[in-house]
Amino acid sequence: MTIRPNQPLLAGKTILVTGASSGLGEHFCSVLKAQGARVIGLARRPLAAGSVDLAIQADITDSASVNQALNEALGKPGSKETIYGLINNAGVAVTATLHETSPEDEQKTLLTNISGITTMTREIVPHLKAAGGGVIVNIASVLGFRPLKRAAIYSATKAAVIQMTRSAAIELVKDSIRVNALAPGYVRTALNAEVLNGPAGEALLRKIPLGRSADLSELNAPLLCLLDPSNTYMTGSVLLVDGGMSAGL
Repeated sequence: MTIRPNQPLLAGKTILVTGASSGLGEHFCSVLKAQGARVIGLARRPLAAGSVDLAIQADITDSASVNQALNEALGKPGSKETIYGLINNAGVAVTATLHETSPEDEQKTLLTNISGITTMTREIVPHLKAAGGGVIVNIASVLGFRPLKRAAIYSATKAAVIQMTRSAAIELVKDSIRVNALAPGYVRTALNAEVLNGPAGEALLRKIPLGRSADLSELNAPLLCLLDPSNTYMTGSVLLVDGGMSAGL
């Protein structure tokens, strides 16, 4: 990552983050703003005031909803406002054995974690092409490499995200659009702290070579590496940040 004294890494860059209302998405928005980016936060729920430069409510599984959101934020492709990057962060998880997963939970997970990324990519690419290129970062998971019990559907969707990342990178290279994925392990957030502090969480953390979950701040450098404008030779890659979990299961 290139060091730019006295200049934020992403100064003047517009980046859209999905699932921006909580968890990783909310954190990513704060990291991008600190690096000088104009941040557009997209979520189904209202966003906290001041957390992003522009907050938009939309359903990432609905092309019409996403198209309307992008037109609101950017105008039509080729308009004066341009976009540099997209972080496909929105996702849901279901904790159940495969045979006990309800059809409703299965469809919700597949739609959000897979169709959500295809919809966002389909709708954002014309804007990135009009801008002369850009960056897409898909949020995958260590479970896309090494599944655990009671996470079959979620693991399958994250494996799909990894393969979609690689395919899109090949397809979009001619348009100067880089596509990479960030695959975190277990990251402590307000939503999962109670589980990680319990007996099941403690047993899980013992399987991680580093012996602990990640702090949100430990994703900052890997994320910024993927978004760095000087990182021009990295596409189709999956960056694992898992404390050695994929190697140690």
